[in-house]
Amino acid sequence: MARADELHLIDGRVIEAEEVWEIADSIWYRQGKIIASFAKTEVLRITKPKPALSTSPSTPSVSSDSSAPSRKISRIILKGGTQIDADAVWESADRVGYRLGKMQTFIDRSDVERVLREVAITEREEPSSNSSLRYTTGHRGLDWLIASSGDKYGVDPTLIYLVMREESRFNHRAVSRAGARGLMQLMPATAARLGVRNIHDPVENVDAGARYLRTLLEMFGGDVNLALAAYNAGEGAVLKYGRRIPPYRETMNYVWRINTAYRRAMAAVASGDVLKQ
Repeated sequence: MARADELHLIDGRVIEAEEVWEIADSIWYRQGKIIASFAKTEVLRITKPKPALSTSPSTPSVSSDSSAPSRKISRIILKGGTQIDADAVWESADRVGYRLGKMQTFIDRSDVERVLREVAITEREEPSSNSSLRYTTGHRGLDWLIASSGDKYGVDPTLIYLVMREESRFNHRAVSRAGARGLMQLMPATAARLGVRNIHDPVENVDAGARYLRTLLEMFGGDVNLALAAYNAGEGAVLKYGRRIPPYRETMNYVWRINTAYRRAMAAVASGDVLKQ
């Protein structure tokens, strides 16, 4: 039997876990349906399982069919038909939790129709942008969300990536001084208008942020700079100044930074480089 990951704590304890991942200053782990965490300062080291040595006679390996699934995921089907594909799902009496890469969040059980486990998916089921767009947030699940949302709403995923990097630095728990929340830093009123139920849920937040960007691009005739200005200062401010970037220092710097990064990103894609956070 393969040995589980082990968390060695500075107080001498050793925790065996089925999964271990890092979020900000915490080390999270899963034991069955139990999810818990320690501060990084409490963890001395993490040891990974070593492959078991086989004592049985070697047998010829059987090559897998080229059409075989590349990996298995858990799928949450929400009431209304929306589905969330996650790396791991766990359930309690009143909530369903799930993990995407190093991010985790919860959904009220009353919103969940059913949970499917061990769902086999192939590379063909991944968003098409993942194969053509060269970026990484450092979290596979978040890269997938960006590409998927871009495909869904017809917004360049690189633009979503850069807005997210500027807004939250890929922290799904981020809260600004003005009250904007989550990966795409949605204001509560905007989130409510977009039908978001849990503003810190990565799937809902990214989906709504991409949809909002699409709305702004349509409102301002595809002008990315005006859409960015509206995302930062509100569409009312752009309309107030005659469909021009409002003369606010923060907004002008915001548009300049993302515009510059976007041009550099396009150059990086053309040269085959990978964008990193």
